[in-house]
Amino acid sequence: MYVRRYRVVASIVVASLLSPGASLARPIFPRPLLFQVAPARPEIARAQQQIENGEFEEAVKTLEAGLDAPDVTDDQLVELYRLLGLTSLYLGDEARAREAYEMLLQARPDYELPRTAPPKIRTLYARIKEDIKNRRVRPVTLQVDPIPDPEGSEPVMAQALIQDMALGARARLFYRRAGAQAYSSVDFTRDRTNKERFTATIPAYELPRTASAYEVEYYFEVADAAQRRLAGRGDAFNPLVFQVAPEPGTVATSAASERPWYKSPWLWVVVGAVAIGGTAGAVVYATSEERGRVPITIRVNP
Repeated sequence: MYVRRYRVVASIVVASLLSPGASLARPIFPRPLLFQVAPARPEIARAQQQIENGEFEEAVKTLEAGLDAPDVTDDQLVELYRLLGLTSLYLGDEARAREAYEMLLQARPDYELPRTAPPKIRTLYARIKEDIKNRRVRPVTLQVDPIPDPEGSEPVMAQALIQDMALGARARLFYRRAGAQAYSSVDFTRDRTNKERFTATIPAYELPRTASAYEVEYYFEVADAAQRRLAGRGDAFNPLVFQVAPEPGTVATSAASERPWYKSPWLWVVVGAVAIGGTAGAVVYATSEERGRVPITIRVNP
């Protein structure tokens, strides 16, 4: 009973110190959250509830479990580190909060805290960003170009420029044939003549030529020794794509022709037709998974 009462009192006192003018009825967390663009991690929702209940030590354990989970997207990573920094300040551990926000900025260098963030957190965050601006804290940066469509049955090489990669960090290229469940991966290796240039190679046997073209999904990731993402391009939920060419001498059919009709990148839907005099008009919408929605009007005159 006393422990629970202490937690409630502590949460109220800390909230009043960090945000003097805020009402207790005001929600701590803004909506919508960034991580909602991908399947939500249960650790985020659980940690939010624990923080609101004053269970700060439990929230730290929950957030660390979320950070250790596989396939964490950039948006989820940002939210996990943001909550870890908030919880650390509630516990009076400014050094740990600073580390969490530094990791957040490595994952998303242009991230800005919500306007509802407590003043103490905004002050600490501003100091960290100033340190980064003055190069006292250096976030990992990854520059890499998309992989062009290969011929197949040959290795595919990806070159990257990685700056300020921390000791123990690891850069990898993840890939899978479109429709497969799991990703395979290859490590980037450092160029002997330039410590910031790295190369990763997908072996030829992973990309055989077939009678028809097929797509390969992939993404790049730099992670620390604890497998926490520091930088990347694409992720497991939003991968990049290249297409492997078919065998020579065969009719080139695109990977799109082999998809079910409901997964076709161009699905034509007739919305309506209107006949006025001798002119017929039909408005057709073309929707694409990758290109958005394009309105097209077709008119036929007799």
